[in-house]
Amino acid sequence: MRFPGPVVCVLAIAACLAPFGAWAMAGQRGTSTNGGDADGLFRTELTLSSRQISVAYDPALRADDSVQAVLLAASSVSTEAGVLVARIEGHRALRIGPLGPEPEPEEAPSSGVDHDLWLTRLNAGWALDARPVQDENATEPAESSRIPLRHRTTSEVVDTLSVALEPIGDNAGRMTLRWGVHVWATDFEFVELPRRSSPERTSNVGRPSSRTRDADLSARYRATALGSRNETALRTTDGAHIQVLFQREVGTDSDDFPRIESTADGDILEFTRSAAIRLRTEAPLQFGDTLVPTGNLAPNFPGAYALWLRKNGTDWRLVFNNEPDSWGTQHDSAFDAAELDLTYERVDGVDSDRPLAVYFVPFGADENRLILHWGEHVWTAGFAVVQ
Repeated sequence: MRFPGPVVCVLAIAACLAPFGAWAMAGQRGTSTNGGDADGLFRTELTLSSRQISVAYDPALRADDSVQAVLLAASSVSTEAGVLVARIEGHRALRIGPLGPEPEPEEAPSSGVDHDLWLTRLNAGWALDARPVQDENATEPAESSRIPLRHRTTSEVVDTLSVALEPIGDNAGRMTLRWGVHVWATDFEFVELPRRSSPERTSNVGRPSSRTRDADLSARYRATALGSRNETALRTTDGAHIQVLFQREVGTDSDDFPRIESTADGDILEFTRSAAIRLRTEAPLQFGDTLVPTGNLAPNFPGAYALWLRKNGTDWRLVFNNEPDSWGTQHDSAFDAAELDLTYERVDGVDSDRPLAVYFVPFGADENRLILHWGEHVWTAGFAVVQ
């Protein structure tokens, strides 16, 4: 899937915006967002309790392009108008707005969310108009659904479209879109589905090869890791994958949470009941003056690191360690690869009771943020992906 330029994305009425009764982009439908090919799209992914949501979008969509600028700057609209901004895919347990199963459904849906998202300006506010992805030969539009959005403006300008997926609970998250001075958000959850009968077991054993063995080992490792951990990930426009695994269900009632206050200056924050946070990256990452390379464990392989928090006076530092599969009490400074300052703050309100979460926030083509959030504590590091 590739999004065209803004003149095509926004159907022309009075030379700029389009009512949603019209339909376009038939040629863009029918391609999955889960492939690893370099297709020019940026992907943000979140896996909670082994259930994934993925959003693909074009990071070159600028807020100051003439068509988008009209939509974003207008104080009101006389007709519903919008622009195609992203495609969302998700596990069949995903519920976002009116999409997906109701809580405690009697039957499990056969498939998950797979929709194109149009950022829509309404007389009463904003929404995402979600249109099911159809076969390229379809001649009639499928029925769309409206996902309501909370909207605010900010002094922090994001020139190009940005989409972030943020964990806010063990089975819930928040999707946030940033564009220009605008910020939109909507929450989602993964509901519990009734069990389906297991299909008849068949054999898929064929002639082995190094490729199938490697793929099988990778899939098995990830499945094992996701049995007890959640995952946040980015996939760049050239297909490089950046992933962070973090332990599930580490809440503010955890025995380790008070350690944030009691950790001595210069010491590492330990996790007695979980593995260390694990980073895997297929591209080098530049954190300010600090380069985090690939190939730290073996040449020509992705980078793999454990992430640790070190107390530094009233602030904190982020430590990258070459033992990515360590337990949370097994930090060995002899294997430290890099260390850098973090921005640290405390938050209050509803966000101050969150379980441990790690996620990425893209802020344009060359700027991203890695955020660790636990209770009222938030640690942030900015980085760029080195192409």
